[in-house]
Amino acid sequence: MKRTTLSEVAAQAGVSKGTVSKVLNGRPDVGEETREKVRVAAAELGYTGAAARRPRPAIVLVFDTLESNYSLQVMAGAVDACGRADADLLLNALPALEQGDLPPFSDDWFAVCGRKGETAVVAVTTPLTAEQVAAAAHAQVPLVAIDPVNSLPSTVPSIGSTNWAGGYAATTHLAELGHRRIGHLAGAGGSVPARERLAGYRSALESAELPREPRLVAGDGFSYEAGFAAAQQLLALEDPPTALFAASDEAALGAFEAARQASLRVPEDLSVVGFDDTLIARWASPKLTTVRQPLHAMGEMAVERALALLAGGSRRTHPLQLQTSLVERSSTAPPRPA
Repeated sequence: MKRTTLSEVAAQAGVSKGTVSKVLNGRPDVGEETREKVRVAAAELGYTGAAARRPRPAIVLVFDTLESNYSLQVMAGAVDACGRADADLLLNALPALEQGDLPPFSDDWFAVCGRKGETAVVAVTTPLTAEQVAAAAHAQVPLVAIDPVNSLPSTVPSIGSTNWAGGYAATTHLAELGHRRIGHLAGAGGSVPARERLAGYRSALESAELPREPRLVAGDGFSYEAGFAAAQQLLALEDPPTALFAASDEAALGAFEAARQASLRVPEDLSVVGFDDTLIARWASPKLTTVRQPLHAMGEMAVERALALLAGGSRRTHPLQLQTSLVERSSTAPPRPA
């Protein structure tokens, strides 16, 4: 029995052979009406070529690091969303390249993703240049960002949280406890979320009629090590802060260790607030007061948006910011009487 060819499907649908190939391989750059014509023609003619088997969609999740509780909780949300959609999930981390691997976000890397078809990329807290965004568009690979480090064009949907509001709530909580010298352990200087949390901290000081002292802001990263070094710097001041708001939970735990080495107790001598509400906030001793951002939901929503783009959804959208909330635990208390 003679097998139906791609050319015969194209003739039946009234489109080019290339268009048939795109539709049957799940490429996103074909209108829905044309897609339906091709699918009907393939079904009527009984086309059984390899291209007729629509590939499972795949989401490539690229992290700046996998060695954090933040990454694990975002990943858990992505896993759940991919499971519901029967999609594959592939993980990548920028520093963890094997010899011969293509670096993520390079032109060749996006080209490979594009050739696989039905593949979208979710970048988690990783910087994206204009050239990289253009490379994704050229390869017709949908791109979504979670907590983007830098500002992105409207063609790249982003999922984040209300960082300014979180920074404001954390600092206001400390001010309402009676603290008058509140330090901030800042995130990476080039990071948009870090700048927004710093802005929330500064606005809360102004609302509480507290002076903004530049030397009470230190640090340049979200890691434990960055928080430890920044806290050491602030606690060594002649008039050190009695409370610290850290830009991440890991940085807050670094502050715990700096306090211990300075023979200070948390929260009796030093109150500490983190940001993220990762698992370590609940495991810390004392348990960490922190700003919760919905990391699991951020992972889910980014995958859902990426899958919608693969299905032909609009690429132009406003950044989505999910609501943060303050979670009070045991690491904050009123300052000791002078």
